[in-house]
Amino acid sequence: MSTTGKTILWVIIAVIVIGGIWWWLASQGGAPTAAPTANTTSTTVSTTTASSSYPSGDSDQSIKQDMTSANAQINGLNSDNASVTQSMNDQPVQQAQ
Repeated sequence: MSTTGKTILWVIIAVIVIGGIWWWLASQGGAPTAAPTANTTSTTVSTTTASSSYPSGDSDQSIKQDMTSANAQINGLNSDNASVTQSMNDQPVQQAQ
């Protein structure tokens, strides 16, 4: 193998390794988080809070809100997918002179 071929191979290997390390670090969330602590006080969620706030804990209400949010995002994805599919299937139109 020529010197140029070996150099190109080493560059490709280095890019793959660096990309893999970058992906792994990104998937780790960057910084460690603190361990959860026990909540010994009672909290109430105000009805005047923004609609994007969720109740604390793993209650059925917070799970339902998460599912509603996920369903809305999936519906948006399905709509976008349908639009892209339709645009990919468009046929050319004869232009007027």
